[in-house]
Amino acid sequence: MSAGRIIRLAIFILLTAFVAGFILFVREARTFSPDGSVRAQAIVVFTGGPNRINSATRLLQAGAGARLLISGVNPDSSLSDIVAVSDAPISLFECCVDIGLDATDTVGNAAETTAWAALHGYDHLIVVTSDYHMPRALLELQADMPHATFIAYGVSAPAPWSTLSEARRWLTEYVKYGAVYGRERLRAL
Repeated sequence: MSAGRIIRLAIFILLTAFVAGFILFVREARTFSPDGSVRAQAIVVFTGGPNRINSATRLLQAGAGARLLISGVNPDSSLSDIVAVSDAPISLFECCVDIGLDATDTVGNAAETTAWAALHGYDHLIVVTSDYHMPRALLELQADMPHATFIAYGVSAPAPWSTLSEARRWLTEYVKYGAVYGRERLRAL
């Protein structure tokens, strides 16, 4: 077999593996559908996507957890801005919601969540984020809190085939997930 044929075959195999992996990634992400009957010690929501905060506050109001951490809030956001997005009463925020201002990415969300959970003694958390973001969010949390239990509560995002923008978002997340997955496998060696 010529070197050219070997290179073409290798590219074909790699491309096929990438596409198959992406299909499995989308399928897994779509399994994190909301279940309103979930219960844990507390709830954490990673900001950055629509309907995440109001989904988390609805869970808190339903008694799914005792407290809620909203991780990754923009420091320029006021409490009234967050309350407006949540569709929850201010009294809920006064008693049971903590605002995390330190995280700027998923690694930061995991670190912020770890510190908050340790402070309160939580090791059983409901994690709220967009479904496409959930696989990586869980990997980051499990890396920081290996003995904790996480219940995924995925907020449905538009499918990757709905628009070019969504396809790009899902593909970007898939590549990031692959990088974190690889990092964690290397750490396990």
